[in-house]
Amino acid sequence: MRGVESLYQKLFSIPRTEIMVAVSFLSALFLSLLDEILLYFWALVFVVSIVAVKAINLKFDLKRISFLAFLITVISLPAVLVNGSVTASAFLLFLVYYFCSEKKSLSIPLASVPYFVLSPNISTLLALLISSIFVAVYLRMLDVKVGVVRIKNFVENFVLFWLTSNSKYMEKFLEGSAEEFEGRVRCLTVNNVRIVQTDFHPGPFRNVGGARLVERLSAGNAVYLHSPTFHARNPVSSGEVEKIVSSVKCSGKNLIPQKPFRIESSNFEVYCFPFSEQRVIFVSGKKHIDDFIISSESFVVDCHNAFEENYDPDSRDVEEIKSLVREAEKRASQPVEVKSAFVRIDAETESLCGYVAAILLDYSGERYAIAVFDANNVDLKFRKHVENLFGEIGYKAIVVSTDNHAKTGVRAKLAYKPAGGDSKDWEIAERLVEKCRNAELKETVFSYSEERVRIKVMGEKLLRDSEVAVEKKAKGLIATFLAFAATNYLLSTMLRFIA
Repeated sequence: MRGVESLYQKLFSIPRTEIMVAVSFLSALFLSLLDEILLYFWALVFVVSIVAVKAINLKFDLKRISFLAFLITVISLPAVLVNGSVTASAFLLFLVYYFCSEKKSLSIPLASVPYFVLSPNISTLLALLISSIFVAVYLRMLDVKVGVVRIKNFVENFVLFWLTSNSKYMEKFLEGSAEEFEGRVRCLTVNNVRIVQTDFHPGPFRNVGGARLVERLSAGNAVYLHSPTFHARNPVSSGEVEKIVSSVKCSGKNLIPQKPFRIESSNFEVYCFPFSEQRVIFVSGKKHIDDFIISSESFVVDCHNAFEENYDPDSRDVEEIKSLVREAEKRASQPVEVKSAFVRIDAETESLCGYVAAILLDYSGERYAIAVFDANNVDLKFRKHVENLFGEIGYKAIVVSTDNHAKTGVRAKLAYKPAGGDSKDWEIAERLVEKCRNAELKETVFSYSEERVRIKVMGEKLLRDSEVAVEKKAKGLIATFLAFAATNYLLSTMLRFIA
């Protein structure tokens, strides 16, 4: 979903409400020195937009209304200066009202009000009619499919989601082309601590669908570990996430722990924690790591702990990982006594979504710390720092991220920050290690359970076609929009002289 996520980097941000209102009004006041009609027009757009919030469920607050009134007034300025008509900006206002409201059928008539109140004559009526025709043609051009993705449906729902942060809009779009997938839901208990993993992916972004997965499965005395999976397995809605949550069972068969071991290759390393009837295998990247897919009956963890921008594992990387996992599954090990402790700190920063935690394991003097950062990947320098901190208190740290996408797309200029991307993360890591220093290790009982659940996921077709729709079609649609807007602008300006 990187193409969809990248839209957030292209969307502008505007100042806070009181500043935007003041700037918008003062700008209109200044423009009125050129022609007083511009101030009246600004006021009409401002007032009608406030009415539109109730009348057509326009998803604008006062800040966005102020910006819209300013923008439409500025766009109308050149036409007014050549003694044309403010209706030159109607095409843009019509589309804004259409895409940013729920009652589509009433959007264009309401958006026509400022223009007609300002100049109630035949030329204005004709100009608005022309603008309406241009909008209808443009919307018809948008109403095409790229594979399973209908462009117009995608844009309508994405814009409403962006404006409101209400996941129902994007989830409605995703459900329209969803596929069913049956995946495993695993639970490894370490005394009263639950380690939960699924075959599903915690995305796509923010609060949409599976992006709530980590939060729901990490509640209470639990942590979430990322499995070998990818965005095609994103649950499409919060309802599907709840099906996964309800399928988690943590009262399985007791396991006999065996001595852990480490193996490595050129680009990856694996820590294996064997048990009598299961193996937990942590896969770390030495330079980089991201979503990969392998098949295994073991509890394989994609540590997602070496962030590199624009990196995607290729077939050689995946084969290298498969080889390590196969070797870890075959190597023999001996039973050993284990003591454990659990430390968790609720924490949220620009990169951390909800918590950091450490599962401390003492295998007869050989100590490990599974350090979990609830974030989308881990900065490699930060990971090395965390490993060093734990090393100072006698633990070999295996740093993992949850690959939580709850922060993805929150900021306009950056898709997300990995753990360590915020200076506060470093302070929180030190707090976590300090709490671990004094943690009391207790005799440990392990158990494991596994369930299967079938839910609706995005699927490869929707994932692929969404990328194509955003990355390949966006430029053409924007160019078409600009051509329509310019043509409509010229026709509306000239119409006043012709009529």
